[in-house]
Amino acid sequence: MRILDVEPAAPSEAAGLTPHLAEGERVDAAFVSATGTVLFTALRILLVTREHLLEARTETTSWPYREVRHFAVQEIADGRASLRIWLGDEAQPLHLRAHPGVDLGPVQRMLAARLG
Repeated sequence: MRILDVEPAAPSEAAGLTPHLAEGERVDAAFVSATGTVLFTALRILLVTREHLLEARTETTSWPYREVRHFAVQEIADGRASLRIWLGDEAQPLHLRAHPGVDLGPVQRMLAARLG
């Protein structure tokens, strides 16, 4: 799985981040990095990745929330936060590392609500 150093993006910008949203699919949270995008929609988690910064080829992977096995939030003393999500049969988690000041708490609460 991938490790992405992410910044939040406005959910309203999500349509411009990937053409793979279903008609009317609501984006609840969005994060971008130099090599990828993660969207948390009402239906699923989408990961859009590029192999390299200059690579034109992208891959979009989608997991329904029922594929989330578990997740962990780590807060570091310097203000950074990390969210790891174990999806499907992937051995390694999707790992989002946020810059200082980015609050991953709302995403953690959203995941807890969807899984509960």
